[in-house]
Amino acid sequence: MKKLDTVASNWTALIGCVCLGLGIAYRAVVPADNAVSGALFLVFCYLVPVALYELVVRKIHRSPSTGLNWEQIRAANPKRVMVKLVGFGAVIMAVIAIHAVFRIYAVERLILPLAAMQILLPLCLPIIIAYFVIIDRRMRDPHDGYHEFGLWLLRRNPNPDYSILKDFVLGWAIKGFFLPIMFAYLTLNMPGLHENTVQLAQGPVAAVLYLTTALVVVELTIVVVGYAMTVRLFDAHIRSPNGLLGAWVVTLICYEPFRALASGTIYPYRTDRDWSAVAGEYPLLMWPWMALILFAFGLWVWATAIFGLRWSNLTHRGIITNGPYAFTKHPDYVAKSLFFWLTAAPFLTAFTTWQAVTATLSLFVINAVYYGRARMEEKHLSEDPAYVEYALAMNERSVFRRLARALPFLIYKAPNAQSDDKPVGKVDAQQGLPAE
Repeated sequence: MKKLDTVASNWTALIGCVCLGLGIAYRAVVPADNAVSGALFLVFCYLVPVALYELVVRKIHRSPSTGLNWEQIRAANPKRVMVKLVGFGAVIMAVIAIHAVFRIYAVERLILPLAAMQILLPLCLPIIIAYFVIIDRRMRDPHDGYHEFGLWLLRRNPNPDYSILKDFVLGWAIKGFFLPIMFAYLTLNMPGLHENTVQLAQGPVAAVLYLTTALVVVELTIVVVGYAMTVRLFDAHIRSPNGLLGAWVVTLICYEPFRALASGTIYPYRTDRDWSAVAGEYPLLMWPWMALILFAFGLWVWATAIFGLRWSNLTHRGIITNGPYAFTKHPDYVAKSLFFWLTAAPFLTAFTTWQAVTATLSLFVINAVYYGRARMEEKHLSEDPAYVEYALAMNERSVFRRLARALPFLIYKAPNAQSDDKPVGKVDAQQGLPAE
């Protein structure tokens, strides 16, 4: 069976998670002076070893997909670099201004990433300037989004390339929307790492609750790093942002301030109790139930960690075919859906039959949202032939291939593929449909 190319490394994921786990263990014993510095500590616990491994061992900076040329380095062009720095500075200020004016998130949450920026600015500013100078000399095509945006701001280009500008603005809209709130979530979870360690000695249910909190911190740290590190040096730049309206709709409804549906506010899928309140009532189920919860969340974190420095919603930053993605195209959504069912467990936690039925139906609505996200992602990524090859191969290799044969709408079809009435069997590599 042909091995598929991937931009990710299993070792990167393992090294990052081990170092981050050690950092979390340290913070569980020795709390930070404040939550913001504690969150930044974990960010660096993950970022530094992963970045070093990617550069020193994998030599990812020499990958052709970075768009960098390390053999023929052009002469420095200070004017072009200054234009790019103008573009970079302007887009940062624009993101801050938009949040300040429109108050997309609550002020108390926006204060947290702003405090982090204040701490990092003296350290990061010289690194950012040096990065632009170094990378500009090595880019095969130095005319990138920062350059185009800077020229447009300075009114030096009467005929801007609007396709580059569009992708640049969309990419920063994604980054500017998600990065602040993800860092805020990470910061808000920091105190619990130390304060709730007593749960580890309060029985298995409480211990699982603490472990899930720790896994939340792992996942959020990787996500924060992913949104922040959209840089070519690590082959983590945005190849293309998802410009499909449907993709934005099904994604944004899962996050603040639009998450009334996905959080269960409109269609409550959680009852007045959760799994931890009733686990003791089902002693035969308790241990396998808790094991499944940890498995689901562990799979969720693994599906995030395999991205290394590349995790992000609504972007194409390289095709990943290994790790959990070797078993199914959307392991993160599978894991999230399973986790929601196991922790809400409306069929066990509801007080009335009607409550159980409505909450269960609401969970199916949430599943439908994530199915929509998966389809929208596939539609976007299918612009890359590497993803088409991967997705067609998964029609045969996925752990859900038998389910897909029973439910043909789950079968991936290549772009412009024409459906037909071929019987179920091996996958036709041209159409993405079961064939004999």
